[in-house]
Amino acid sequence: MPLLIASCTKQAPLEQEQPSRGALVARVGEVEIREDDLQRAMARDPGATPDRFKGPGARRELVDGLVRFELLVQEAERAGLTKDPDAIHALEQIAVTKLVNRTLAEASSPDSITQTDVEREYAARQASEFTLPEAALVRHIRVSDAKLADQLALRARTFAASDDQAFAALASSRSEDDATRATGGDLGFIDKNSRLPKAIVEAVASLELPGDIAGPIPTDSGYEILRLVSRRAAVVSPLSAVQSQIRQRLYQERRTKALDAFIARLREKTPVDLGDGG
Repeated sequence: MPLLIASCTKQAPLEQEQPSRGALVARVGEVEIREDDLQRAMARDPGATPDRFKGPGARRELVDGLVRFELLVQEAERAGLTKDPDAIHALEQIAVTKLVNRTLAEASSPDSITQTDVEREYAARQASEFTLPEAALVRHIRVSDAKLADQLALRARTFAASDDQAFAALASSRSEDDATRATGGDLGFIDKNSRLPKAIVEAVASLELPGDIAGPIPTDSGYEILRLVSRRAAVVSPLSAVQSQIRQRLYQERRTKALDAFIARLREKTPVDLGDGG
């Protein structure tokens, strides 16, 4: 069983009165492990289920894990490691996380984002983020010689509009583009946002019907001959497909703004002076 990170309470002096923490389960040196400590350890276990620790064997294993951890904690204290800067920083990080979660409780869950918020964000970003633009499926042939490019373009224009495989075979045998030659010059879908050279994107936009040819087009890589295979209309993702994504983003934005505002309030009441190295 992995080590359980638990917090057990050192035994208080007799004259001090402590609230009840449940029955005593174990004592490790001066530290008592009580029933409440077991319950917290169960709650922290990410794989725990309500019935997992009901059996005596599982409970004994849990207690043993807490005892082992406490033995190591005490040895770390004797070695002075609890005062180590890294250990102190780790504890501070836990404390800060708890503080932030408590302070930002209202913005701490995606459930705080209303359906109206989601629908408004979807409407504002539908065209820019949730719509695949119209695109063209294109094959190409690239060669470095201008005269050869003219010859291949002339030949490509003799193929029937329905004979896509003829162009693919020509690309496989004559194109100098190693990346697409094996697939018959398949460039995939190209839209207005494509990162291909501007001349190619503009030429693709001019192709109207399957089988149309553009080129030769001079580029930095050579001469391009393009063939339109098909066109795809713009595709809008429905709200139902993206609302979880929108909700999560709005939650993160709201939480970030709330945290920034909280830190701004802390700056107002706490002097911050930056030294020469700041």
